[in-house]
Amino acid sequence: MFFKKRKLIKNDIKYMAELLYKDVSSEKWDQENLTKDNLNLSIESVRLVDEYADRLMHTDFGQQLLKEHSDNFPVRIGVYLGEVIKNHTNGQYNWFEFKSIQENTIHLDNYMVSVESESVLYSKKLDKVICPIYEAIQYLNGESKYKTLLNYVDEVIKNQ
Repeated sequence: MFFKKRKLIKNDIKYMAELLYKDVSSEKWDQENLTKDNLNLSIESVRLVDEYADRLMHTDFGQQLLKEHSDNFPVRIGVYLGEVIKNHTNGQYNWFEFKSIQENTIHLDNYMVSVESESVLYSKKLDKVICPIYEAIQYLNGESKYKTLLNYVDEVIKNQ
């Protein structure tokens, strides 16, 4: 019997990464550090994202923001990490809707959707999936196997 696979659905979500510097809180550190020049999709810029994530996790102000916007911050951070990964893997990956990839590959069998409209990086050529939004959620919940987000990005890029 022939089963038709569901079509892969691309997502153009790069704008979510840009919100890290376009939609900045009034906090002095955020204003000074979360800028377009600093968040330039370089591997080094992930150090700032690490510091930002740690501030969200360990300050009263950050905890309040995470509580009020539980999906927004992990998605923004995850998409930023994904865009850094995309830029350092020779354009092999694109953003796709989680569910369309899940129905077309076994690589997401052990994953559950973390946020309502989750996306993943997928390479058709390599049949590989990268889940930076999921990893950002794990990190912000203190459940990541990585010590820093930079460790995550470095390892993913190295393994491509």
